[in-house]
Amino acid sequence: MQAVQNSRFGPAREVLGYGAAPAPRPPGKGEVLVRQRATSVNPIDCRRRGGYGRSLLRLSGIGGFPQILGSDVSGEVVALGAGVSGLRVGDAVFGAKKPSIRGTYAQYCLVEAAEVVRKPASLSFAEAAALPYAFLSAWAALTDAGFRAESAAGRRVFLQGGTGGTGVVTLQVCKALGAHVAVTAGPQGVDLCRRLGADEVFDYRTQDFTRHLDRYDFAVCLADQSEEAKMISILRPGPGAGYATLVHPLMRLVDTKGLLRGGTEAVRTLLRHRRAQKRHRRAYAWSLFRSDRAALELLAELSEKGTVQAVIDRTYPLSAMAEAHEYSESGRAKGKIVIEID
Repeated sequence: MQAVQNSRFGPAREVLGYGAAPAPRPPGKGEVLVRQRATSVNPIDCRRRGGYGRSLLRLSGIGGFPQILGSDVSGEVVALGAGVSGLRVGDAVFGAKKPSIRGTYAQYCLVEAAEVVRKPASLSFAEAAALPYAFLSAWAALTDAGFRAESAAGRRVFLQGGTGGTGVVTLQVCKALGAHVAVTAGPQGVDLCRRLGADEVFDYRTQDFTRHLDRYDFAVCLADQSEEAKMISILRPGPGAGYATLVHPLMRLVDTKGLLRGGTEAVRTLLRHRRAQKRHRRAYAWSLFRSDRAALELLAELSEKGTVQAVIDRTYPLSAMAEAHEYSESGRAKGKIVIEID
């Protein structure tokens, strides 16, 4: 099969290589083999390519080389492992794979059946590839902050970074569930966020959102941890309110200081922040991507209804992965960078 691999850490054009790679083994119990039609570039892919998180990933048994990066799955089931129900060979599926050294930058990808659901017919493979990893990452943060789909109507949510791949889908899901949503965006992304349904949009270069927002239920950091105190300041006190961030120092601390020293510092820092928010009876969390089949099914349902749409900035062929990584690292993308796979 054709895939993009890297055999060391480093800059995109120096380490990402497109060419033949061994095909995955046949699916085992609870697994499916997917013929990939599209995937996407997430910022974490670029960071992992540079060595970010290598210590924790190595301890998890997924830190070796060569690596095939990528998390978003979008394609057709070609083989089923034992015990898989609800899916058939030929089904179009989408989803997101947990971190692995055999990721989704390839023509074939082996995934757990629980990590994918049937792709809505209303979405192309490219559109489907733009949604799952970004959404599930943000959904983890939202739920860690206390957000729940069944009680979302009327709740007030602040998303810092509304135009990235994570922000554009999360904004739409929160609005589809009836929440009031405020976001920050760069000057080129303000109109996009308004078109996607944001109730309030703030140009982070010229506007201070704290002068306009107060007593929000939830705040989620998707872009810049340095604004954490400002985001927390707009929250109401009391149970059911909370802050969570996808931008935190856990991986960096372990990478730079080792598991014992860095891990200890991370735990102490996290607990200090949690204690501070506990005095206000609010949640506080450092969040990471996690698989959530129920959330993925919610995403599929909302996409089928047309209330959540993929926002694609650019598409590239699999052979141009290095260029796609460089564009992701430029910070100019508004929406997702999608990779189409022949």
